[in-house]
Amino acid sequence: MLPEQYRIMVVDDEPAIAEGIADTLAALTGHIYHPFSDALQALAAYTARPYNLVLTDVTMPGLSGFELVAKMKIAHPGTDFIVITAHKSKDVVYQAHILGAANILYKPLNMEELETAVHDCHRKFLTWQGRFQEVSFINQNFT
Repeated sequence: MLPEQYRIMVVDDEPAIAEGIADTLAALTGHIYHPFSDALQALAAYTARPYNLVLTDVTMPGLSGFELVAKMKIAHPGTDFIVITAHKSKDVVYQAHILGAANILYKPLNMEELETAVHDCHRKFLTWQGRFQEVSFINQNFT
């Protein structure tokens, strides 16, 4: 069985930013990123087939990044989230923490920090995937 592809979504209401982050990180990390500039479209795509990691801006029209994370977490709690914002406030940090975001990064983005945050989430994914495969193997041998 082939390992599952690591699926990453980038959500920012400014298409150039979403695409720029996706393209830059793809070059740096080798992963495939799916950019969205509409949070509702991102939620629909996520609902159809969940992503392993979602990078989202906080301030967006219609559905905020925090609302998006909350809805996605309900559907699939195992997804990691990196929250991106220009607002450095206790409320933003608190909300990101409450929602279980893996990281919070501030604009203007430091791409090295973002790359590290993505690698950390991917390592976590690979660790859990490996443990799941071990348990599956053990269960197959006892049935």
